[in-house]
Amino acid sequence: MALSFAVVASSSSIMCKATNANNHSHLQDLSYIKRAALISDKSAGFTSPHPNFGCVIVTPSAEVVGEAYLYAQGTKPAEVLAVEAAGERCRGATAYVNMEPGDCHGDHTAVSALVQAGITRAVIGMRHPLQHLRGNAIRAFRSQGLQVDVLGEDMQSKLVEEARKACLLVNLPFVYRAASRVPFSVLKYAMTLDGKIAASSGHAAWISSKLSRNRVFELRGRSDAIIVGGNTVRRDNPRLTARHGGGHMPIRIVLSQSLDLPEEANLWDLSDVSTVVVTQRGARRSFQRYLASKGVEVVELDILNPRDVMEYFHDRGYLSILWECGGTLAASAISSGVIHKVFAFVAPKIIGGKNAPSPVGELGMVEMSQALDLIDVCFEQIGPDMLISGFLQPIPDLTPTIPSEDETFAIDPTVAPFETSIIFFYKTWDLYGAFSNFSPHPIQMPDEDGKQVHRSQQSSSTGLHRQNKISKKSRGSSTTGKANTAATPSSGEI
Repeated sequence: MALSFAVVASSSSIMCKATNANNHSHLQDLSYIKRAALISDKSAGFTSPHPNFGCVIVTPSAEVVGEAYLYAQGTKPAEVLAVEAAGERCRGATAYVNMEPGDCHGDHTAVSALVQAGITRAVIGMRHPLQHLRGNAIRAFRSQGLQVDVLGEDMQSKLVEEARKACLLVNLPFVYRAASRVPFSVLKYAMTLDGKIAASSGHAAWISSKLSRNRVFELRGRSDAIIVGGNTVRRDNPRLTARHGGGHMPIRIVLSQSLDLPEEANLWDLSDVSTVVVTQRGARRSFQRYLASKGVEVVELDILNPRDVMEYFHDRGYLSILWECGGTLAASAISSGVIHKVFAFVAPKIIGGKNAPSPVGELGMVEMSQALDLIDVCFEQIGPDMLISGFLQPIPDLTPTIPSEDETFAIDPTVAPFETSIIFFYKTWDLYGAFSNFSPHPIQMPDEDGKQVHRSQQSSSTGLHRQNKISKKSRGSSTTGKANTAATPSSGEI
């Protein structure tokens, strides 16, 4: 899911002028894998903490007989839905998936659905980004006699790289999160042609056009959370809702070191979506209790900085975060290295003002040679405005450099590659990288007899959380700290 990452791909097969049948088949493969990526993007914002999955089933005569995507967390896998749509026509067919399946609880539902349906070949856009799941489904397919082709590994060419990039773009939050151990973060702002985000008085409504604001609502609907600072709450009193009718509503996060926040604010209205306030330990305890009484969750960190905040929400399983903050907090987030992409809406207006705020505050740079260059820059006209977007950090390369399973076994027959190192214990991470207190999935815990049983989890929606710095040596290893609640935990919280 890229926040504008609508993948440009045709839903029809690529027309091939070459007469070589293999070339024609190769181009068809790429067309169908792009199609799988395109349909998987339809669930953006609903599948977290899972990736976006799409599956297209095609017969040897190049007929699409089934296609589907993962609608939301907890629903049937895309592969199962595609098999159900195709029925008996799966026999001898090829399944195209934008990402290697990663079944939740080790039951291999997606894998077994394709195998049992009679699929004989699987084309996979990319391996699963999580190390403990990467390669598992590919090995399972091959062990059942399926031919498996992975873009960039078993299939290589310039066109293959384009198709592979489509698969990466549709799951950028998951890819970045797996590589950097923080949620995928996008900085969004609207500014005038002379680089101002408000007048000298602080008035900012409206810089951009209604069409641009509608695009922002779409970006919000594709995000797990929206972050603002205390200045934005005091100055603008925002609602931070998606406002697109029945879609995903991201959590609202307020960062405030001193908790100098108004008692009445739209963000304290939780009728549509919840709000989390993150502050520094000890700040205005009476106001913390006031917020908690209104249902607002308050989290205390030892030191309030963007890196620690993002590590905390990474542990809670967040995939993507949209930063809609002012220049001071934006500069701090960029300096902390947690911003991955920028969306700048530029309106054809000039407002001037020596003291008018700009979108990014002081970064400590004194020469233009120090300026940060965006990567893969895109320009899009939206009504009278120009949307400029690009990456501050390159897309991580997940192509494995490890030897194949056969090569590994030849070197050391005792080594079984890709074995999971997940260890189940109290307050661990779940299989999708979410801290178990906040995981939407059940975790395994030993009962009185030592047997592993599933326990459902649910975080407390209100209360004051004291968060110590978590030592994360690896996913699945123990921590030196945990989030505790000062309020009464919900019945599902462990």
